[in-house]
Amino acid sequence: MGVHRGSVRTVAHTERPGLRLLGLPHSGGRAENFAGWRAALPAAFPATAVELCAAQYPGHGDRLAEPPREAVGAIAEEIVADLTRLPPADLLLFGHSFGSAVACEVARRCPGAGLDVVLLAVSGAWAPGDPARTPRDEHLLPDEELWKRLVALGGIDPDIASQTELRDLLLPAMRADIATHERYLACQDPVRLHCDVHVCIARGDPLVPLRAGRHWARLTTGNTSLDIGHGGHFHVFDDPAPLLENLARRIPVHTKRRRFGA
Repeated sequence: MGVHRGSVRTVAHTERPGLRLLGLPHSGGRAENFAGWRAALPAAFPATAVELCAAQYPGHGDRLAEPPREAVGAIAEEIVADLTRLPPADLLLFGHSFGSAVACEVARRCPGAGLDVVLLAVSGAWAPGDPARTPRDEHLLPDEELWKRLVALGGIDPDIASQTELRDLLLPAMRADIATHERYLACQDPVRLHCDVHVCIARGDPLVPLRAGRHWARLTTGNTSLDIGHGGHFHVFDDPAPLLENLARRIPVHTKRRRFGA
């Protein structure tokens, strides 16, 4: 998955990239979850040199021995520090579920670090502070019940789902992510962004109804857009090609406006 062993991992390297697409994974997710996006990149971005990267959170994947972070901001700060060490490129941030919260905080910190976010894409997630969201305390569920709910969502390989040893190994980080996400969504401090935001919601997502897309527009001075897709909570990994093509269509307009004042 590349030689960089910090938070930001290179999934598909490109010499002198014009655009860096950074994937921020869901609760319990790993950088490797975005490996399936590599094949769809050339068709989606035929005129742009795109480098695909993904975040590896502490306590996940090959960082399993590290304790998970308990604040979204702490995760974001580490990611932004890693991004500043990479060759310069415009940033397209894509966060799925819990990753949308991380992406939001990364986007908030990027201007101060000299990083240019051309688009923040959030998928399968409520916006922080949305009053329409009913508070959830899933992180308090017993292990067996929490694991069953996570398996039912479709984000856990069936071969792993039935292995108690692996469940006991992976569940603590998942529970920590869920608790961190729940605290972040309930925060009443307003999030202020200045980038364009694109919201992706699936009709069959049991966690995030269509109305959850509305509040994101209140968080940014940039433009907001909404894409309603098919599938369940993890539709972005089932068939990434339409998603990537949709994101690519939004980049040139934003980039033209930013660079030429249109």
